[in-house]
Amino acid sequence: MVLAPRIAGAMARLAAQRAGRNTGYGVRGFNLLDEGEHGQALDSSAIARAGYNEDDRTLTITFLRSGKTYTYYSVPFTMYEMLVNSTSPGRFFNANIRNRYSYS
Repeated sequence: MVLAPRIAGAMARLAAQRAGRNTGYGVRGFNLLDEGEHGQALDSSAIARAGYNEDDRTLTITFLRSGKTYTYYSVPFTMYEMLVNSTSPGRFFNANIRNRYSYS
């Protein structure tokens, strides 16, 4: 069934949030947003959350499996918009962001 992986991914994200992991609370660009900051959870099997800060043009991504958060620098806002609106954020990330922007 096609929906099974999506449901499994959603359940894993929900369990992680309830356990207090991968929620992004207090991370710049995720919650407690200031003007010029954007952030949201993604429906993805690879990416839990994405955030963007317009002032310093940084894209912050938290990966679902590892729980690690990386910040990508000098990323245009349009990349963030395309990522969060993509039917496959993980695929979009690999094709358009990974190995194209410096990160920490």
